[in-house]
Amino acid sequence: MIFRWQDDMPPLENYAVVVVDTLRATTTMATILERGAKGVLPVADVDEAFSLRSQNPHILLGGERHNRPLPGFDAGNSPFDYAETMVQDRLVVLSTTNGTQAVKRVKDASWLALGALVNARACFEAQIQAEEKGLVVCAGTEGQIALEDVLAAGAIVSCWPTSLRGDGAHLACALYNRWQHDLAQGIRLASHAKTLIDQGLEQDVDFAAALNIYSQVPVRQDTNWFAYP
Repeated sequence: MIFRWQDDMPPLENYAVVVVDTLRATTTMATILERGAKGVLPVADVDEAFSLRSQNPHILLGGERHNRPLPGFDAGNSPFDYAETMVQDRLVVLSTTNGTQAVKRVKDASWLALGALVNARACFEAQIQAEEKGLVVCAGTEGQIALEDVLAAGAIVSCWPTSLRGDGAHLACALYNRWQHDLAQGIRLASHAKTLIDQGLEQDVDFAAALNIYSQVPVRQDTNWFAYP
């Protein structure tokens, strides 16, 4: 099943949930871990991010509002902001307009991971290992459905057995099947992608279209930080 986050989410205690915010939070958080960070923590509130760093000055802060880096933060929400030399063996707190808000909405899930096109196949494999009912939650853009998130969700659930797909999953698969051979062009149809391109962030859009370049998935640990298992 696929849901954009909303107030009437189903009870999540028995679900293996993957949150998708392709442009750009979950793509960026996966990249942060891929480049050697010990953990990444999505938070909804900027003040919470500053509070966490006051407790541990070695924490890096990243994030955005309206696609622009936040004042006083170390980096924005672009995967290109996080070089290996910057994040190696560090903890990174991220706060964004859409993706980290969606993670907060599904915090009651029994198992929670961060997905995007960059790790779609690995998300499916991790959900299967979790041995719970699968659910993909699309962050959307400011409360509205986002084409790029449904496209990434389709890449994930296209691996699911057909018998386990609800209507939302079938719709996402249909969109993914239409664009799977030209994901960059498919993503560029999205209104949020057009906004990012207009703001000079075209490379972020193209990077987010890379399919299965990562073989691991950020999974929430007992500490609430996300890390590679």
